[in-house]
Amino acid sequence: MKVGFLSVEKQTVDARAAKMALFDSGHSADIFVTAESSEIDGALGMLRAACDAIVIDGNVDAFYEMYKDTLSFRPDHFELDGKLHSVTAKVDAKFLTDKFIPLLNKKIKKRYAVMVFKTYGKTVDELKTMLKEYMTKKSKVQFGFFDSFLECEVHARCATSIAKEDMNGISERLVELLRSCTYAYEDISIVQRVAQILKAEGLKIKIAESFTGGALGAAFTSIAGASDYLIEDVVTYSVVSKHKRLGVPFETIAEKGVVSGDTAYNMALGLMTSGDCDIAIATTGNAGPSVQSGTLGLCYVALGITSQKSIAVIKYVFDGDRDHNIKSGVKNAMFLLYESLISYRRQKQQQQRQMAAQAQAQVQTQMQSAAQSVPPVAPQQPSKQPVQQPIQQQQQAGVPPVQQPVQPQYTTPIAPFAPTIVSPNDGDNN
Repeated sequence: MKVGFLSVEKQTVDARAAKMALFDSGHSADIFVTAESSEIDGALGMLRAACDAIVIDGNVDAFYEMYKDTLSFRPDHFELDGKLHSVTAKVDAKFLTDKFIPLLNKKIKKRYAVMVFKTYGKTVDELKTMLKEYMTKKSKVQFGFFDSFLECEVHARCATSIAKEDMNGISERLVELLRSCTYAYEDISIVQRVAQILKAEGLKIKIAESFTGGALGAAFTSIAGASDYLIEDVVTYSVVSKHKRLGVPFETIAEKGVVSGDTAYNMALGLMTSGDCDIAIATTGNAGPSVQSGTLGLCYVALGITSQKSIAVIKYVFDGDRDHNIKSGVKNAMFLLYESLISYRRQKQQQQRQMAAQAQAQVQTQMQSAAQSVPPVAPQQPSKQPVQQPIQQQQQAGVPPVQQPVQPQYTTPIAPFAPTIVSPNDGDNN
């Protein structure tokens, strides 16, 4: 069903959230209108002409006053001109899922199963290309693409009436098609996902910020339990602070500039020298609005992995205002952290498999050696009385059980999100 939203004087509905909730139930949020009290009748008439149901929010007193002759009391839900109307001072998730959508569902028979893919690094058009085999009118899957600041949440909707085998096949295929750009299959943010992995792997992180000005650390500390993995976040905004706190050489800053790959590299190195962190990440650049400290929107992110004794420096150029550029720096730093953690976990699992395989080979070698050293035994005459074979014969014989290789849960690597990897000496000379 097509749903329209009429906000009287002020809008309380989150359009993106409403679109997702309605899509998952087989409906659509088509029109969002904000109107003054004097414009209610005209706006409502327009919505009734285009939609099957209407939600009225905001100044609902003004709405009820306008229709006091039509409505004998103030109902939360009613039908007018054959259209469902729901009235609420605020449209939130609870209202949609617990009250409004169940009323819509009474008017349709279909029910849906929905898969959610939290993706990044791809535009809606690129995602549609990746899913082109399902982007047909005859497809059993309908997709909703809900993009928001460098990410896109993809909802794949199937009718629950299709065969279970078909549903499983579709699910497996969609995971295969989108796994290269999916960081989660549940409603969590990229920050929460990175935090989950840091905690699960028992890793400690340090942060040094200049370009992002503390926003990167704030993203982590907005989540409860950040002390489990975050050691410190230092905002080294001045040249002196970068030198005194992180040991960035004055010569480097003088020669390459404060906005440079070398400076970012040395900021991360300064975090790692104490030896008490597994990961170090540093940002430097020029968020704007001035261009005195380098190209506007230019940002360098350095990420160091202590166990690998390596620091990668990534160059970005953002094209928004100061606030947009800082948010972009934080989000891309999180993407970079996520990819690095996935790579770390993948290498760890590979090492575990190798160790398990070596242990298996060692056990087999020992068993073969033991079998070759046992002298031949002359056959014995069978006893006249039957002998009961013990159930745990092998254990009683002292034969060690063969160790099976560990079968890890494979973690899918994420495709690059198109940063430019630069060497430490790549930077603006300012």
